[in-house]
Amino acid sequence: MRKLIIKPKITGLPGFYTDLSLKSEELARLRHFIHDQWLKYLKTIAPKHVKRFEEIGLERYHEVSHLVDHSSVWPKKVRILPQNAVSEIRKMSFINQLEDYFGQFEISDEENVGREEIYWRLVRPNEKNDVGPLHADAWFWDLGHGTVPNNKVRVKVWIGIYVEPGLSGFIYVPESHLKDWPYRSVLKDGFNKPLIDVSEGSLNPVFFKGEPGDVIIFHDKLLHGGAIGKGENTRVSLEFTMFVKPW
Repeated sequence: MRKLIIKPKITGLPGFYTDLSLKSEELARLRHFIHDQWLKYLKTIAPKHVKRFEEIGLERYHEVSHLVDHSSVWPKKVRILPQNAVSEIRKMSFINQLEDYFGQFEISDEENVGREEIYWRLVRPNEKNDVGPLHADAWFWDLGHGTVPNNKVRVKVWIGIYVEPGLSGFIYVPESHLKDWPYRSVLKDGFNKPLIDVSEGSLNPVFFKGEPGDVIIFHDKLLHGGAIGKGENTRVSLEFTMFVKPW
């Protein structure tokens, strides 16, 4: 098992760590959890179409997404995995590796659901509205999204579940966590959300070209976002925020 050396890379250069991957059986379980929740929710909002969704599957969801109002039916709260899934994920080897390195950590509850939040995202190919602008997660916390326990710092974890390397997934600006970037607060979906005041094109974000099951761990001031999918499939990813001891 590869020894993790995370802190120097996320606090110094380049602001992220990418040498961690899920075991194949763990990736399969995560896919099962997400597919199960996705389908159960579709049964409640589009029961007459659920057989079609089941036939097409998550990776081809975009082919039938017109059967629901995609822009409104997937708020974050319906994408937070249930407690039984979180409990099983907590026992997986990649979590054990993180705890061996950071010590025991909590996972944030930013939506106030009363438990740790591990949640997934859907991004259809060539749908720019499925991703938000480049941002730093720290900005959301500064605007009042969640509270941090005393004597803890935040570290973000992103995992590709269904991705096409270099065509869909996660984009970021290396070393951007070392600078304070200008942003403003805008009201969207009933919440104050940050909007960067710099042209994204000038920042030259790069792809995290990880395979499915690869993990990126990053500083919560690192500029990042979701890539507009250029591949053929729907991108599915999983993420959560760790509260770890300061260093």
